[in-house]
Amino acid sequence: MNIIEKRLAELANLPSVTPGDQIELTPDWKLISGKNSQSVFKAFWGRGYKKMTNPAKTFFSATGTEEETILKFCKENGIKLIDCEPEDYFRKEGIKQNGTVLAGIDQQIKCMGGNGAIPIVISPAAMADCLATSSFSLVIPDTMYIEINGPLGKQYTGETLCSYLLDSFNDSLIGAAVILGGVVLKQLNNQDRKKLSNFFQLSGAAVGLISADGPLGQVESVIKIKL
Repeated sequence: MNIIEKRLAELANLPSVTPGDQIELTPDWKLISGKNSQSVFKAFWGRGYKKMTNPAKTFFSATGTEEETILKFCKENGIKLIDCEPEDYFRKEGIKQNGTVLAGIDQQIKCMGGNGAIPIVISPAAMADCLATSSFSLVIPDTMYIEINGPLGKQYTGETLCSYLLDSFNDSLIGAAVILGGVVLKQLNNQDRKKLSNFFQLSGAAVGLISADGPLGQVESVIKIKL
């Protein structure tokens, strides 16, 4: 098992997982954000759910445009309301991101993999079920480790590395788990890591994270790139 699979197995209370396994896991945090937020609450009420489980581990991105009934529901159920980017909220509150499994409905959360989090995007209906039961179903994907080595010249920034990887892999990573590592990753500052992490969303990866020390376990394929 690699760094992603070990954490998923832990949250599913399983000794191990392998690609293709369907598991039921309880994420560390649940984030409701983006244009599909209202769909989550409609599904929650439509399925007859009355009460949330573990609301203290749930937060809702309030941008000032949500319906009053939704905001009232969040406040009454103890859901944290935030008005900033999730990673900024985690940092401000001193919440550990490295190795944290975050379930959300907005593709943008995949960028939190740049901070070592393991963000997983689920459907609004699955999120509604997760609010009521605390868990969701997931099929373990194959993992690809991409190792980037060489000196980080001035021509390479987080943004240019993201573009370089997108051009290199096109749509071959759709549905895969992706781990980025290597010497280059150790040379990036936080801002560049954040820009590079857009790669996880734009490539169509199911989940991805930056782990400069490598996958820390078995993966299905390894690609080594030298700049």
